[in-house]
Amino acid sequence: MTRVILFCTISFLLFSLEFHAQSRIIFDHLTIKDGLSQSSVTCILQDKKGFMWFGTQDGLNRYDGYNIKIFKNNPDDTTSLTDNFIFSIYEVQSGILFIETQSGAFHQYNPRSESFKVVIKDSINLIGTNVSTVGALLTESSGIRWTGGLGKGTGLERFDTKTGKSTIFRHNPSDQLSISDDKVYSVFRDRSGNLWVGTFNGLDRFDERSGKFFHYKNNPNDPNSLADNWVWPIYEDSRGYLWIGTVRNGFCIFDPKSNTFLNYKNDSNDPTSISDNFIFSIYEDRSGVIWLGTNLGGVNYFNPSTQSFEHYRHDPTNKNSLSDNIVLTMLVDKNGDYWIGTRNGGLNKLDYRRKKYTYYNHNPSNTKSIVSNSIQSLLEDKAGNIWIGSYSSGLDVLNPKTGDIIHYAHNPSDPGSLSDNRIYSLVEDKFGNVWVGTYGGGLNKLDRLTGKFLRYQFKENDSASISSNATWSLALDNTGNLWVGTFGGGVNVLNLNSQTFTYFKNIPNDTTSIADDNIIRIFIDHNGNLWFGTTKGLSRYSNETKSFKNYDEKDGLANNFIYGIEEDSKGNLWLSTNNGLSKFNPRNETFRNYYFEDGLQGNEFNQNAYARDAITGRLLFGGPNGFNIFHPDSLKDNLYNPPIVLTSYLRYNTDDEEGRPIIEKGISERDSILLTFKDNIITFEFAALSYYNNNKNQYRYKLEGFNENWIQLGNNHSVTFTNLSSGEYNLRVIGSNNDGIWNEEGASLFIEVLPPWWRTNIAYAIYGILFISLLYGLRKFELDRREQKAQIRETELKIKATEAEKRAIQIENDRKTKELEEARQLQLSMLPREVPKLPNLQIAAFMRTATEVGGDYYDFLVHENGVLNVGFGDATGH
Repeated sequence: MTRVILFCTISFLLFSLEFHAQSRIIFDHLTIKDGLSQSSVTCILQDKKGFMWFGTQDGLNRYDGYNIKIFKNNPDDTTSLTDNFIFSIYEVQSGILFIETQSGAFHQYNPRSESFKVVIKDSINLIGTNVSTVGALLTESSGIRWTGGLGKGTGLERFDTKTGKSTIFRHNPSDQLSISDDKVYSVFRDRSGNLWVGTFNGLDRFDERSGKFFHYKNNPNDPNSLADNWVWPIYEDSRGYLWIGTVRNGFCIFDPKSNTFLNYKNDSNDPTSISDNFIFSIYEDRSGVIWLGTNLGGVNYFNPSTQSFEHYRHDPTNKNSLSDNIVLTMLVDKNGDYWIGTRNGGLNKLDYRRKKYTYYNHNPSNTKSIVSNSIQSLLEDKAGNIWIGSYSSGLDVLNPKTGDIIHYAHNPSDPGSLSDNRIYSLVEDKFGNVWVGTYGGGLNKLDRLTGKFLRYQFKENDSASISSNATWSLALDNTGNLWVGTFGGGVNVLNLNSQTFTYFKNIPNDTTSIADDNIIRIFIDHNGNLWFGTTKGLSRYSNETKSFKNYDEKDGLANNFIYGIEEDSKGNLWLSTNNGLSKFNPRNETFRNYYFEDGLQGNEFNQNAYARDAITGRLLFGGPNGFNIFHPDSLKDNLYNPPIVLTSYLRYNTDDEEGRPIIEKGISERDSILLTFKDNIITFEFAALSYYNNNKNQYRYKLEGFNENWIQLGNNHSVTFTNLSSGEYNLRVIGSNNDGIWNEEGASLFIEVLPPWWRTNIAYAIYGILFISLLYGLRKFELDRREQKAQIRETELKIKATEAEKRAIQIENDRKTKELEEARQLQLSMLPREVPKLPNLQIAAFMRTATEVGGDYYDFLVHENGVLNVGFGDATGH
């Protein structure tokens, strides 16, 4: 813990703003598991678009905050890198990237095709470029080039490119002001004009006027000295601090004004420490995030402006550290000392200024020791005594000045003893009475004169009794009422004068009742407002309306299970929960949440593990992994407005029967894309290039031409479209950083979806011609059909006329025939029916009827005398 003490002490002096009282740096890491091509990160650079580039000994990596894209040599691809050991990354003012590999090859990167071509290094003006390199190389605008030979031991060379003059500085054992060592690993010019040289045997500052080197070296007896003499990268951040990477002992933060170092190295017990002690590269991006490349641990990064949570925990190698990581209760006394009760490590008192712990532990052989090493609650009374409520062994009263301890415990045979040895809450009233809330024994009031306890316990048939024996939180208001928070019985208000209880409980479906009957914390703010932390959110009581207003996760609270509530100097409430720490502004009713990634001991806290330092305004919160100390004013929001870029574009084409995606290159450089109707599924990924806590970055999109409304994506950074109709669209994406700073301009992409060939303009023209031809054909067919029909009709009419004429002739003939027949019959009827029979006379008569009406007539007349008379007549007039 010596290192923790050192860090906190120096940081208060050295980094009064960003590194105030900081005991450690919380790093995020990028390793092979996250997609990094190799663990040795030789150089780091952020390009103009905002992408982070990492050169390794086995490939070049581009990082967008979510994914890592790797570029390596491909023997079958002449546009790939020629080899995989990345030595330097350069970006010229136009934004073009140049990659130098260990072999000396110099590559120009084409972001549109994501390809490389080898160029001659001397043909590129690298003066004033953004550069990150593993070597000792500095090219200045004055034309001076400084180089070191790394492990070759060639000293430091100063070369004037204008005059061709070369000067070499070497180590001279007899000259204490010569360069520390001939092995030079880095050369750096800070903004004040100082030239810094990292060597195998220390850090040097070179005075160019006198030619003297001033040395900074490791002193084992001075924790403020350089961490290790083997210095590799040197970098100056935007705050003016120098970052010194070493080969064997991590890195240092150096203030040139005070000539003091803060040293940081890997801690095997802390997964958030630097991952490896061999530092290859250091870089600060435009948002202020510091990136460190290591030899074996990949990339480490953190945001200095957010490192405001001091974290204290148990260190097995340090006797002066927290005795146990599980913190159950906390207290700040009138002297400004911090008391920490642990689950198994007893009671700790921390002198914050000296970072010195004093321990109080249970010793079975010492009756004057505390009764238990498991401490559940704490109270400082008006006399300065510390009341120690144990987890299951009763109550102790400690006089810090004398060390005397008084024990109180439950005695089943003594009704005046504590009702329960599990002490969960303590408070002292204005009369000096100490009220004790227990886990399951109800409420106790101690008479200090008699040492007897008066018990307030739940009685099933007594409506005037306390509502539950689980009395977990106590608070005294300004009117003399004792507010008792129970677990399961809601809130009880005890009027100390009348000794009567009033109850507030949750009423189902009544939003003006308290959120829950499980009350973990009662807090009274500086205005006298009452706040209740429950297992279902935060409740505020209005004395005027006798009602509650409730807040929960849907209102922005980190988690509904609230353990502790404290107030800062600006009236904000700080709420420790089961999933983070929430800052609540009662004026505008907004929440701001902090999590483990921000430096908290963890996302889960414990019931009584909270306190406020009234002298300094610091807040303390503890949980299963130690405790945090911070000043609310030191917490800064991330104000960086991140660029929004499209990072990935893939499409699925129906021609691919196996359904494999087609991954398109260079989408971040394109402002439009062209799709065919076969591209039935397209997916875009995008990123707000703010890397700190980027899991909280938020996104919205809209596809103009399809839907004009913004679609909320939360922290999802991709969108998929299926079966877009042919037409023109504009995809717009906007995003924010982790603290809700939005880039409203965002990124946009014009999308044109081509129709199938049968829906193109040419096809439609053909369809038009065919349609007109069809209409013409149909019209001609119809006219021909009508003409043919008319001809047929005419023929039919002629036939019908002929037939009619024939029928008329036939009828006429029939008539004539009939008439002739009738005439013939009439004629025949006029002829004699019989031929007379006369003796000796044969009479024969023959007549042929004519074809027309008429003819001859005859008749026989036989007289009485036998005379035969024959009469003839011609009816036709012939």
